[in-house]
Amino acid sequence: MPVERRRELRFELSPTALQEVDGGLLIRNARLLAAGTWTDSQVQTPLFYPPDILRANAGNWADNSYWSRHRGGVPRAITEKVGIISNQRFENDAIIGDIFLHGRTQESRDTIAYVRWAQEKGIPVYSSVEHVGQETWNERDRRYELTSLQMVGAAIVNVGACQTCTLPRANEGEPDMADDQKIKELEAALKTATDKIAALETKATAAETKVKELESKITPPAQAPGEDPKVKELEGKLADQAKASEEKIKELEAAIKKLEETPNPQTRTSGTESRELEPPAAVHVDPKSGEVYGL
Repeated sequence: MPVERRRELRFELSPTALQEVDGGLLIRNARLLAAGTWTDSQVQTPLFYPPDILRANAGNWADNSYWSRHRGGVPRAITEKVGIISNQRFENDAIIGDIFLHGRTQESRDTIAYVRWAQEKGIPVYSSVEHVGQETWNERDRRYELTSLQMVGAAIVNVGACQTCTLPRANEGEPDMADDQKIKELEAALKTATDKIAALETKATAAETKVKELESKITPPAQAPGEDPKVKELEGKLADQAKASEEKIKELEAAIKKLEETPNPQTRTSGTESRELEPPAAVHVDPKSGEVYGL
């Protein structure tokens, strides 16, 4: 289904056809819009301009004003209308016309001075046509094509348009919403990037889990003192041994005390009477002969 859009497209002005007229400057045969595939600064998507559409609409101008800038997000002042476009026609696969810079306002005089200076320095100057029209998608050639055209003015700008680049400039207007095809491409690219990020996050989580498993195999988890079952078992055995030793000591102490309190028993004969031992018989030793005899 055709979609109507407003675009702004730039082409270089030829500095060889300048003529002073009535206090202003006339630029003859300015190339305003050529056939081909161009990317504009407004919509910023490639669009094919068929020669037959340009030929049929070369004189279809709703406004022939020539401005010092594109409209952008701020309405243009009347002093920014630095000239007008006339004698619009189709030649050599392009819409051309004569641009007259009137020189009646300071901005117009400044524009004339700049064009003159650029001509002396060999610096290219560009004119950017503003147009509206319907566009359709050509499935066979895989491109958008212009099917209707109406010009609504033009402006002098710094850089020309090209097939492969967009030209965002402060004075060249705010871009409209991109077409459906571009939105779909951006959404697809976003989904691809999101899927890649999700896959990387999954791999990172798996790698982190693997590292933790390896760490647990290499270094067993630390235990607080007394939590190891073997340590607890050993502590229990030592406590039991200490208790048994303590009880044994108490038993020995009681036995010793009992022995100390018990008197020593007397040595007795089989009889019941008491007896006294007689002293041994006296003996005498002769110091000379060594003879021993009793007394």
